[in-house]
Amino acid sequence: MAKQYKVFEGKAMWAKVLKPDTKFVPEGEYSIDVLIPEEKAEELCEYLEAIVDDKLKEEVKANPAKAKSLSTRSVRNTHYDQDGNETGELMFRAKLKSKIATRDGRVYEQKPIVVDAKKNPIDEDMAIGNGSTVKVAVEPYAYVMASTKQVGVTLRLKGVQVIDLVEYGNKGGGMFSEEDGFVAEPPTKASSEVFDEDDYAESVEGDF
Repeated sequence: MAKQYKVFEGKAMWAKVLKPDTKFVPEGEYSIDVLIPEEKAEELCEYLEAIVDDKLKEEVKANPAKAKSLSTRSVRNTHYDQDGNETGELMFRAKLKSKIATRDGRVYEQKPIVVDAKKNPIDEDMAIGNGSTVKVAVEPYAYVMASTKQVGVTLRLKGVQVIDLVEYGNKGGGMFSEEDGFVAEPPTKASSEVFDEDDYAESVEGDF
C-alpha cells in the first residue's frame, strides 16, 4: 500500500532543501519552515491534531497508567517578527535526515524532491529565498517524547514545489506572478508525477 502524504502551501523561510545542512546535524539534514496565515492553516492544524490525538489514545490503550502523565504538544506554532510581534501566521517545520543508518549497520542517503511550478527538477545550485511561495509534501509521524511525556507530531519532508520564487538576497517580490508560476531551467528530464495529490505518494520513497 502506497504511503499517503500531506501537501500544503505557504511562504518558505530558511529553506535548506537542495543541499543538506551539516551545521547542527553532522550527517546532514534538509529542512524548511513554512508560514501560513492562521485562518488558512485551520484544516492542516485539525489534520495534525487528529494524528496526535490518535497517538495519545493508542498509548493510553496500551498502558492505561499513562493517562495521567501524558499530554499533547500543540501543532500551532505562532510566528513572530524580529520585534517579537505576532504576524498572524503559523509556522510549520518539515525536515529530513540526509543519511540513515539501519539496524544492520548499512547507511543510505535520501533527499526530498524539489521541482518548479511545471514539475521540472530544480538545480541544486539555485537558492530558494525567504518569502518564496511553495507547496510542501510531508509524511506526518506521531511520537512520544519520554523526557517531557508529551505526544506530538513531526513532519518528514518529502518534496517541495516552488510556485513563485524569491531569489535569495532579493528583498523584492518574486520573479514571476503566481498565476504564471516559476519555471526553472531543468537540469534533467521533467518529473512528471510530482505534486499531483492523488499520485504523489507513489513518486516519493524513503524515510526520515
